[in-house]
Amino acid sequence: MLDFLTSYFNFIVYGFEILAAIAGLYFLNKTKNKSTRIFVFYLLYVVFVEFVAVCLIFFKSTLLVSYLISLGIKSTSWFNLFWLYGSILFVLFYYHSLLTNTKFKLVLKIMAILFSVVMLSHFIVFPNVFLTEHPPLYQISGLIITLICVALYFIEFLNDEKVLMIFQTFSFYATLGLFVWWLIITPVIFYDNYNTIADWDFANLKRRIFLFANIFMYTCFTVGFIITKPKSNNEII
Repeated sequence: MLDFLTSYFNFIVYGFEILAAIAGLYFLNKTKNKSTRIFVFYLLYVVFVEFVAVCLIFFKSTLLVSYLISLGIKSTSWFNLFWLYGSILFVLFYYHSLLTNTKFKLVLKIMAILFSVVMLSHFIVFPNVFLTEHPPLYQISGLIITLICVALYFIEFLNDEKVLMIFQTFSFYATLGLFVWWLIITPVIFYDNYNTIADWDFANLKRRIFLFANIFMYTCFTVGFIITKPKSNNEII
């Protein structure tokens, strides 16, 4: 069973991503909640990024993909730009729309600017690293930003009169999934040098960690959409 999961972990993860996106699309027209709608678009963005990455990895011989590769667009640089950078900006945008405290919103804006400056500076100074590796700097930055977003979210929610309804809010399940994913994945990145064909034990272990972390995260999103399904368009989730 583990061997099967390890061998096909990419496609299993894609399946859970698509499932979460479909669940989000189903409930998109059932809510007018701005932050939840933004998160649905975030999931669609993730599916798009993963789809292009799959094409860059598994369909290199096709005309369009080979042309993109000739332009220097490869799976590593694609993930660095649109996942490690783009998805974090999406998360910041989501929490900015979710929070109501003006000071917290300002903190998120400052983090978005600083993160963009760090990413751009790193690309200018180390362009080859950006194009060929997934630097721990990006992962650590993503973890720190996610932790701050989670902290601000719970601080505001615990001071809100709706705190007793936390399990009925989609934002709780979204936050839980994102927080646990980054908490599990980030430490693995420090041992990325061992992720080679010379050490298949670590490579397979890393795949399994990524697999179960992704399954947990996207299951949280899917369950969140189902549990917090609004009874009317005016119900806030």
